[in-house]
Amino acid sequence: MLRSGLPLVDTVAAHLVKSRGKGLRPALTLMSARASGVEGPLPERTLIAAMVVEMLHTASLVHDDVVDKADERRGRPTLNLVYNNKVAVLFGDFMLARALDGMFQQRSFKVLDLFSDCAVRLAKGELVEAIQARKLTMDKTDYFQMVADKTASLISAACQMGPLSLEYGDEYVEPLAKYGELVGIAFQIRDDLLDLGDGSKRIGKPIGLDLGQAKLTLPLIHTLEQLSDGQRKQVTNRLRKAKKRDKRGKSTDLREIVELIRDQGGIEYARDVALDYAVKAGEALDTLPDTKYREGLKRFAMFAAVRDR
Repeated sequence: MLRSGLPLVDTVAAHLVKSRGKGLRPALTLMSARASGVEGPLPERTLIAAMVVEMLHTASLVHDDVVDKADERRGRPTLNLVYNNKVAVLFGDFMLARALDGMFQQRSFKVLDLFSDCAVRLAKGELVEAIQARKLTMDKTDYFQMVADKTASLISAACQMGPLSLEYGDEYVEPLAKYGELVGIAFQIRDDLLDLGDGSKRIGKPIGLDLGQAKLTLPLIHTLEQLSDGQRKQVTNRLRKAKKRDKRGKSTDLREIVELIRDQGGIEYARDVALDYAVKAGEALDTLPDTKYREGLKRFAMFAAVRDR
């Protein structure tokens, strides 16, 4: 789907395809189709649906790398480093266009509605996160809405695309939509915790990268709520200074803030919330056929909440 017939564009595509991630979102599309009861070979429409989901996700990562000035993604140099920002942004746009073509191949207004809503939510979530990194005033209600838009919307869309690609009804789509929203939030909270080094097996991985960019995560928000006004101001001022240094390519030692988050129960609180979302996600599937695929999705929900990478 990424072949263009233009050697330069195909070279860029080849570089990106080699940088494979976990492939969780397209896997969820395939698993959701199986959990809806389909047997035998999956139809081409379902495979294309899974590719559309992965292309949307990867395109968003390409654009994120430009915004964040990232040098590495999935263990390989980013497109903006190998080529330049312009090529990276335009190739991200190219992937979005290919994804749109894949959506039209579904021949379904429900699919178009789903992804148009998902695209709006993705952009809104990213914008809210960027704005809040300047203001540092987000509360838990705003956080959960931001995470639902930024992360959970695409995971939910991936889960819905399984039954939608099979033209199955709401009795399959709705529980998988709810499951995907809940799993997506659990997944993002676990990302927040991994940034603080909680349970990560990645030896030598620097912790506090999100803190250095003044991103408000659930453990941090919970911690700020426990502090006095004066203490809260000290922490937010420290994060603002770290962000300014980060923009200049300099890092800041934020271990004191990480320890503060631990001491104030931010990590333990976020762990409990992630597990609660994972349990509720599994319960949302109880109306689906009792198969090994449904159980696999339930196991994935717990994995999302406790994973170490």
